[in-house]
Formats: sequence, structure tokens, C-alpha cells
Amino acid sequence: MDISVLPTEIILNVLEYLPLADLVRAERTCRMIQAFCHGEIERRITSGPLKNDWGVLVHLDQAIATATHFDTRTKKVTFNVTMQQPVQIKTMFDHKRHIQCSLLRRNQYCEDFVFTVEKGMSEGSTVDITAEGAALCEINAALTRHEKSITSSTNKKLIAPSPHLYSIQLTQLQIPLSTIAAQ
Repeated sequence: MDISVLPTEIILNVLEYLPLADLVRAERTCRMIQAFCHGEIERRITSGPLKNDWGVLVHLDQAIATATHFDTRTKKVTFNVTMQQPVQIKTMFDHKRHIQCSLLRRNQYCEDFVFTVEKGMSEGSTVDITAEGAALCEINAALTRHEKSITSSTNKKLIAPSPHLYSIQLTQLQIPLSTIAAQ
């Protein structure tokens, strides 16, 4: 049977009932079905039940990732990570400080990854960084080093230097379609 003889409405109605994993398999069959499948995948991911499925746990602060775009060429879904406020991190050393993060799906653990603070970042500057060790996703963030607040009183003697203060703001998350369909 030639599928091209079916009306568009019938094809779209059938694809609506397929699970996402089967929809991803079906999009590999022919160009006509691929176009229909890409439309259905984007509809489910950006405005359907999968829109708010993913989240990120950053230094014990959770952020929700909202799907914004499905790229049909790279087959990756782009998420916008909304954080109420940047996560504040204090450290005594300004190099090789790891910021532990986790990828979550429906509040269940999926994968760990790390942001690394590199030495030589000047005070008051913001740097775009990418996570290391993330096999399931690509995640970008903005890391800011804040100026040290010098609060010294005449009666107290400082024993140790004040810690470096950083804040991290997650900006974007990209997950391959195969990862989303497999879960």
C-alpha cells in the first residue's frame, strides 16, 4: 500500500497516537513521513506534555527547563532554563573549583555533570561556560565573580582571607531527541 494516497488529516491523526519512541523511528522511513513526524515531535515537545519534563539541580538549587525549539537538522531539543536567582557559591580558592550539577527528568536523577571555575577570572567579570562530563546533554551557563566585600572593624582581627564569591546562572540546555525518546 502506498501511504501517499492517504489524506494528510489521516496521517496526522495516526501520528498523534504514536508514542514518542515510535514517532522517532517512523521519521526515519521516508521524507514525506519525516516532515509529518517532525511537526508532531515539535508540537509535543514545545507545547505538549513533554514541555516541562526536564530540570537541572545546581548546587542544591533546582531549576526547570522549558522546551523552546526542536532543530530538525541536528535532532536536538533546546530548552530555556529559568532560575529565580543565580546560585551563589563561596570558595577559598579561585581555581579548579567544581560546581556539581545533575540533569533531572520528572524530578528523577538522570546524569551528573560539572562546571569548573578556572583560575584568573577577574572580579566583576562574567564568563560563558559549558558543562563537562555531560554525555546526555549540552548545557551552558554564565559564571560571574563578584567583588570581595571588605568588612573589617577595628576591634576584630582577620584570621583568614575572605572567600571568593561566584554566582552561576544557567542559560540553555540541549538534549538529543534520541535521549528524550529513550526515557
